[in-house]
Amino acid sequence: MEAIILAGGLGTRLKPCIENLPKPLAPINGKPFLRYLLDYLYVNGVHRAIISTGYRAETVEEFIGKTHRGMTVEYCREDVPLGTGGAIKKSLGLCRDKSVCVINGDTYFDVDLSAMKNFHVNSGCKISLAAKWVENAQNSGFLRHKNGILCGFHEKGIMSAGLINGGIYFIEKNALDGINEEKFSFEKQILESDYCPVAVRESDGYFIDIGIPENYRKAQKEKDMLFCKRARRAVFLDRDGTINRDTGHLYRTEDFEFLKNADKAVAKIKNKGYLAIVITNQAGIAKGFYAAEDVDRLHSYMDSQLFANCGVTADGYYYCPHHPDAVVENLKKECSCRKPNGGLILKAVSDFSDIGIEIDLKNSFTVGNRASDIFAGKNAGTGQNILIGNDEPESADIASANYGSLYDFSQIIKQVL
Repeated sequence: MEAIILAGGLGTRLKPCIENLPKPLAPINGKPFLRYLLDYLYVNGVHRAIISTGYRAETVEEFIGKTHRGMTVEYCREDVPLGTGGAIKKSLGLCRDKSVCVINGDTYFDVDLSAMKNFHVNSGCKISLAAKWVENAQNSGFLRHKNGILCGFHEKGIMSAGLINGGIYFIEKNALDGINEEKFSFEKQILESDYCPVAVRESDGYFIDIGIPENYRKAQKEKDMLFCKRARRAVFLDRDGTINRDTGHLYRTEDFEFLKNADKAVAKIKNKGYLAIVITNQAGIAKGFYAAEDVDRLHSYMDSQLFANCGVTADGYYYCPHHPDAVVENLKKECSCRKPNGGLILKAVSDFSDIGIEIDLKNSFTVGNRASDIFAGKNAGTGQNILIGNDEPESADIASANYGSLYDFSQIIKQVL
């Protein structure tokens, strides 16, 4: 799933509170608001975010960078203000998906994006929006709908209570092709007009617009509400012999080589809505062949190659540094994290829960080229444990299924987001 964040506004009303900071970087309990939004998108299954920047664009770009957790981040800069419609249209030109999520950079609305996307696709409309009932609608666009189709939209200051535009949309990539202007208002030329039918889905999730000083102060008090939880499915991937060529105690970046189409397989897994989490035994640390820092460096290199080749990164790397025959004394032990035990998977489940992602193990996969990978999945409780390749053909009978390569596996799993 892809998303656009509209983060180019001047934030005039909020300037007394944040001085010269771009509005999306306004701190909430010391954390920039934009990072709350990126967390929200990541938890909801977005693997690629495009931030539409304008005012002090370079500050936003330098602060956020090119990745956030397991999500890639790109930028679409407005050299001159384009209005909300122009910013969306320009950003859509960078998107690959048919249907793209768009959110405002100064509002947080806890909408289940997977359910919202399904609603959008089933509506048959090129544009859908999420609406929220509020007791005071005077600071937001007021709307009406009939049978789920927008039939009235008014700018701010009309109603004291009612449905408002929550600032979350799903838009078809070609939805704005009929507008020739580069600069235009999405609200006026789309929502207030008869340009095309717009589907409306009501949601009762937590909503706040920090662009208003009193709401910005309110957000500081309600910071715990800027945290959503979602269930996600994962593919837990062995590394050597599954993703890359197994050279035996690999740790040097110059020796790293993807197996054929394995990088494309990781991208396909993520594009289908799964977390891609690498789990690997690294007994070479315990045996003194290399250090943990070498493994971390190799994994950073893997991510850089995944990003360069396919525009994705893995969602996490977990490795066991222990071995019962270790020469590094404090690493000499039998441990629960060394495959075939399931500790690495369970550690990932715990870590992702801390950021709001509840991994659905029964509907997740463990994939590897050895029996130890299959047993790790079984011991952790993953629903499907897949053997790939021909390194251990005798282990095929203990696996849920057997495929020739990681790419072959990635072709058959279903889309979940």
